[in-house]
Amino acid sequence: MFQPLRRLVRLRVALLTSITLAAALRGAPAATSPTNVLFIVVDDLNTSLGCYGDRQVKSPNIDRLAARGVRFDRAYCQYPLCNPSRVSFLSGRRPEASGVYVLTTPARKALPDAIMLPQFFRQHGYYSAGAGKIFHSKGMNDAASWDSYDDGPGEDAQEQAAIKSRYAGGDGRPRWHVLDGDGSRTRDGLNAASIRRLIAEKAEQRTPFFLAAGFHKPHLPWTAPRRFFALYPENGIKPPVDAARRDIPAIALQTELSGFAQPESRAGAIRGYYACVSFIDAQIGTLLDELDRRDLWRNTLVVLFGDHGFHLGDHGGLWAKLSAFDIATRVPLIIAGGGIPAGRSVSTPVELIDVYPTLVDFAGLKAPPRLDGKSLRPVIEQRDGPGGLAYSLVYHYDVNRKMDVAGRTVIGDAWRYTEWERGQAGRELYFHPDDPGEYRNRSGDASHAGTISAAQSHLRRLPEPKPGPANRPRALAPPDSKK
Repeated sequence: MFQPLRRLVRLRVALLTSITLAAALRGAPAATSPTNVLFIVVDDLNTSLGCYGDRQVKSPNIDRLAARGVRFDRAYCQYPLCNPSRVSFLSGRRPEASGVYVLTTPARKALPDAIMLPQFFRQHGYYSAGAGKIFHSKGMNDAASWDSYDDGPGEDAQEQAAIKSRYAGGDGRPRWHVLDGDGSRTRDGLNAASIRRLIAEKAEQRTPFFLAAGFHKPHLPWTAPRRFFALYPENGIKPPVDAARRDIPAIALQTELSGFAQPESRAGAIRGYYACVSFIDAQIGTLLDELDRRDLWRNTLVVLFGDHGFHLGDHGGLWAKLSAFDIATRVPLIIAGGGIPAGRSVSTPVELIDVYPTLVDFAGLKAPPRLDGKSLRPVIEQRDGPGGLAYSLVYHYDVNRKMDVAGRTVIGDAWRYTEWERGQAGRELYFHPDDPGEYRNRSGDASHAGTISAAQSHLRRLPEPKPGPANRPRALAPPDSKK
């Protein structure tokens, strides 16, 4: 159906390459619009990275990507859980529009007529391929999006055993496992190798590509080769000293692991998370090295981000995601490559649903209708000043009333405001300059009435969430009450 269109696009690419070469020979500026897209999404990755100011985590490859591109300091997911977040940024639609709030609803079932991001590039003549966790799982993959896609169980027996143990029941607490192998036979190692091979293959063929690398780690269970654990000596991890919580409503203090036991050691758990981050950083480094070898930076756009954040024992012992706090909703977001200025940071709040229109804009294509996000190109090129807003949505389970409660949050330049059940179950207001960790709720302070009123008006502009089942912490909700 799309073959004639693909041929036209490839002819356009060949013409652009000729024009670029001729311009270079004349000494004129070369065209900078990227032909290719390398799309990297990392599961459960918060901003514990060197380029985001973390002095403990070793992430040299993500740091070097940030150095050659734009780092967004305040990027937010639209739902802090794997599948709802992925459906959102791959479709360009907010969870309120899709009604996806659980792990088991495929993107295509929720949005049958949507043009998914990789599908869009495929329709426009790009070779579209994915390896790893892009959509929530291989079983929930979207066939219309890919020319090729794979995400196998891997071939590392220790990793397989750890995953089987985690999902076979148990107490649900975070656990970590040291692997004896070098990581090349793990799921992430094999998927990185697949993307490297495709980069090389399509570069030789001069075929425009959209390649998506989806890394599973640092998702639980935390498994990484021994050398990455060795980067973090057991006695060297210093968990942050958390501030005292003030006036935070009980409904807000919940994650997907609420009700389970704490890990055996907070420092040990943080070490396991960091080891996985460094392991994935090394895999990402191999992809960047392949772009170096093939001299693809001028005509390739690279975007890297986490699908949501991750708690590491803060706020009195919260772990994992599914909260409305910054640590669960804020993510790293880096864009680099052709036409992107190097070494720049952006403090304006942005959203993951902005990734789709941004990639389309830099590719010089017309965006499909009904995208909820906006292109970040004006922000990247400093044609747009501060003042943006970001929004997230999450459902928590009210144990006493045995019902799901919506938490809707808006993030401004210096604050976050959250309402639970339109304020009936609680309100939160945090000011980040003096409370970056969000421990001091100031919604009850009359002096901030103006900020609260403005934030409420922003939330009211959003559509009401489409009805749909909500994910509930397994340890809080009895099995027969889950949807």
